[in-house]
Amino acid sequence: MGSDARLFNFGSVDLAINHIFMHNLNFMRTILLLILLLVVTCVFAQKDAHLLPGFIDSPAKANFSTADISAMERESHQKLFNARNMAALTSASTNFDIKYYRAEWEVDPAVNYIKGKVTAYFVITSPAVSITFDLVNSLSVTQVLQRGVPLSTSHTNDALQINFPSSISIGTLDSVSVIYEGVPPSSGNGSFIISSHGNPAIPGMWTLSEPFGSRDWWPCKNGLEDKADDGIDIYITHPDIYKAAANGLLKSIKAVEGNKSRTHWKHAYPIVSYLVCFAVTNYTVLNNSVSLGSVNLPMQTFCYPENLNSFQEGEQYALDGLQLYSNIFGTYPFAEEKYGHVQFGWGGGMEHQTNSFIVSSSEVLIAHELGHQWFGDKVTCGNWEDIWLSEGFATYLSSIYMENKYPLTVRSTRATDIRLITDSPDGSVRVDNVTNISRIFNFRLSYNKGSHLLYMLRWILGDAVFYTAVRNYLNDPSLAYNFAKTENLKQHLESASGKDLTYFFNQWYIGQGHPSYQLEWSASGNVVQFKLNQTTSHSSVAFFQLPVPLLFKNAAGQEKMVIANNTQNGQFFIEDVGFLAESVTIDPDYWLITRNNTITKISGPLPVTFTYTKINCKIEGPEVSWQTSHELNSEFFEIQKSADAINWESIGMVKAAGNSTELKSYAFLDQNVKNERSYYRIREFDLDGKTQLTRILQSSCFDKTSQEIFISPNPVEDYLSLTVPKEQVTFFRYKIFNLSGELLLNGKIANQNQLKVSHLPSGIYVLQLESGDNPIIKSVKFIKR
Repeated sequence: MGSDARLFNFGSVDLAINHIFMHNLNFMRTILLLILLLVVTCVFAQKDAHLLPGFIDSPAKANFSTADISAMERESHQKLFNARNMAALTSASTNFDIKYYRAEWEVDPAVNYIKGKVTAYFVITSPAVSITFDLVNSLSVTQVLQRGVPLSTSHTNDALQINFPSSISIGTLDSVSVIYEGVPPSSGNGSFIISSHGNPAIPGMWTLSEPFGSRDWWPCKNGLEDKADDGIDIYITHPDIYKAAANGLLKSIKAVEGNKSRTHWKHAYPIVSYLVCFAVTNYTVLNNSVSLGSVNLPMQTFCYPENLNSFQEGEQYALDGLQLYSNIFGTYPFAEEKYGHVQFGWGGGMEHQTNSFIVSSSEVLIAHELGHQWFGDKVTCGNWEDIWLSEGFATYLSSIYMENKYPLTVRSTRATDIRLITDSPDGSVRVDNVTNISRIFNFRLSYNKGSHLLYMLRWILGDAVFYTAVRNYLNDPSLAYNFAKTENLKQHLESASGKDLTYFFNQWYIGQGHPSYQLEWSASGNVVQFKLNQTTSHSSVAFFQLPVPLLFKNAAGQEKMVIANNTQNGQFFIEDVGFLAESVTIDPDYWLITRNNTITKISGPLPVTFTYTKINCKIEGPEVSWQTSHELNSEFFEIQKSADAINWESIGMVKAAGNSTELKSYAFLDQNVKNERSYYRIREFDLDGKTQLTRILQSSCFDKTSQEIFISPNPVEDYLSLTVPKEQVTFFRYKIFNLSGELLLNGKIANQNQLKVSHLPSGIYVLQLESGDNPIIKSVKFIKR
């Protein structure tokens, strides 16, 4: 294919004028480009066999793990972009806001070449005499038009500056059309790829622009700051023996001169440039649909004819995933259009908006790429250091998909993931070098550790609060179909839970490494005593604050889970488990990122054995009281106080018994407190300088809204009764969730009133109560018979 403008069917007077004007100047360049095309085509024909190293024999049947997906995607992105020296990720100017693209492209999958006309509509955000798009230098810009009038341009350093004849004022809606052509750059393999499939080989081509590759084949804004608010229309002119797939809905396929077709796809949702895509080859098309509440969503698959059977199976995986994810996170974000699969020849997959490009029908791969439609496409990470908001979430979604379908594999899969995360002692989820593709798409950190941060947040907050927060994040008007950063997710998690999670994100998102726990414990009758310490694998975090689950068991099959809120080394805990415990397991369900934990059972009691620690509400203030049944070399007890259970101060000391095997009772009255919620703990000091901490006690002596709120009966058949002390508020806001975090009921309920639940199916539910400006003041599970 040469550069003759007559090969296009744009129906554009501007282009025809340009053709007449430029014909003589382009003649010699056309001859040179034809020679170049012959060379490039031969080179790519030789490279086809290397597009899928390790998977080329049967890509459609390959079944990948999350590690495989990440490794292939990372290798793909590295080959796409690392070999080129990128001076900047984007050079586009910030003085305009993209509203809409109309893209008209002509391609032949047998030839590595593109001709295009991209019309961009935009609003000026600051007075402008020029705007700048991203576009690689190797693509030749034939002409730029503004309402039919040619504009002057400067095209250097992969930036296309377009100059206006006069300044355009703020708020002006305008448009320009960029007409261009050429061979997209290739360094190993480019973001615009010519390939083949089948036997005999059939030409195919496809695009893959994440993270920085959009500018390799079309003029756009290449960064993470501007979505086309009104979407994009894509027109692809191609040989009529092929089919073309792209974002959105298929609007038409029209025959044009020269045995070509013009395929029109329309996508009407906001979209960032790297999620724009198209692919062309001899696709077989499968059409299906799935009911998502009141929505009947089309599902469309474009696959190679030789892989039809496996992609039919993969289609069902996607339909199952669409229902699961829609139930948990809200209806599929592009429900007015479709979801689709497009087979391509590169390892892994790519979450193009409404149209995931996938190499095979692997169930994990399909679940992963589908998850991106919520996390990555609807809400896009606002910078590449926050890629975990896309890849961590998509990995988490594929995990809960597999757990939902194969529940017996939950523990083994989580254990494997944690081993992979902790194989190295360092590494943060936050990307510290956004120009390093290998670091952005690092499986251990961006995918797997990012995913397990979500598991830990879910463990800390509980299912109902966690999923409420995530849905609020997805539906936040400032974030939905826009960009988000980690701080935005943190704010929603804090708002839903009423907790300050700064410590968590400092330790797990910014910090590196993981804890290793050292548990010492003993049992006497029904009571277990234990002391918890930890070491950390990296110096960036001195201590990881987590609620640590401990499962105590005996040979008779009795067991009880105890949660140790581990806020400091040397904490001491005492629990009545209801039986004589014989063994204990740290984190049996693998919620936490830990490694090399040790458990030591002590035959005798610990140096100081506490029988209880509690808060008594006195007229003068909270009284911290405790009792010991055994003391060895104890010197004194220090009482510590905190307003947030994080920062502690010493408020007093009580002399210990020294050595004793009798019950000893102690108390300390805190008179320096008013109407505030306080936290207390006791640090015991031995004569040899060793110390141990008790569990944290919370005082609500002056906090009326946190006094006990009762619901009954539980289990319930028809009505739940709410009982609150009379001096409390007269009504509450309530929400009822299932264990998947789906909101089922909400409204207001008055003190002493009943809540009808007879219509709920049998199962376990979570009732959440809120009052006034307070966030959640009560969250309790109940059983519906």
